[in-house]
Amino acid sequence: MQPGPGSSRTQERIQDRGRPPVRLLCFHHAGGSPVSFLGWQRALGEAVDVVPVSLPGREVDGASRRYDDMDSLARALEDELGPVLETPYLVYGHSMGALVAYRLALRRARLARRTPERLLVGAYPAPHLPHPLAHGAHLSDEDLSALLLDLSQLPERLTADRQWLNERVRLIRADLRLCGTHRGQRPPDALPCPIDVFTGAADPLVNTEAAHAWAFHSRKECTVHVLPGGHFFPRESKFSFFERLRPIISRVAEVT
Repeated sequence: MQPGPGSSRTQERIQDRGRPPVRLLCFHHAGGSPVSFLGWQRALGEAVDVVPVSLPGREVDGASRRYDDMDSLARALEDELGPVLETPYLVYGHSMGALVAYRLALRRARLARRTPERLLVGAYPAPHLPHPLAHGAHLSDEDLSALLLDLSQLPERLTADRQWLNERVRLIRADLRLCGTHRGQRPPDALPCPIDVFTGAADPLVNTEAAHAWAFHSRKECTVHVLPGGHFFPRESKFSFFERLRPIISRVAEVT
């Protein structure tokens, strides 16, 4: 049997924990890893169990496999997370992770299975729209590296490490190829859960119109939260971001 996205380690981490009212499954950006969500548990408190999900290619032992399209990834994630998806949960996806979170929720809805209490997405246009980085997988290593540095504003100690930077470029290219397999529907299938959209006021990839267009993807309310910062606003504006996120989680926890 092929190992899943995180070689079942996500499931093992979940099983080791207690049973809070609700879980927050977190999907990282292209080229990223679960490390993106360090500090989230402390910031959000005990009402939620923050579960960073490892996407393909991040396991240090090489056990995880790559996926050729979003359909197969969503199917593998559903298998990986298993019974967790039958208990109250929310999902947050950032950038590419927003598309992954949406596709997982969409698969669940189409199969008449339990969907997230709320879908939380950040730094990604509504999935029926073209993505501004659709061409990114075809850029040269040099151009893709420059794009990464421009968007992420990483510290110099990291960008000076050529081996680290080359690995990020490799991952980003593979992730952007994967995102490129998504074909948005018009009109899109609407999810049965509410959607919260988070966007950075200075994000060059997602304008306000593209953020508000997520409303087409929910049969319930869609709320757009505009925060200070660019594409990586959770890092640039931590306080403002968690101030918006906490009450959303608290409301879900109160009714589950």
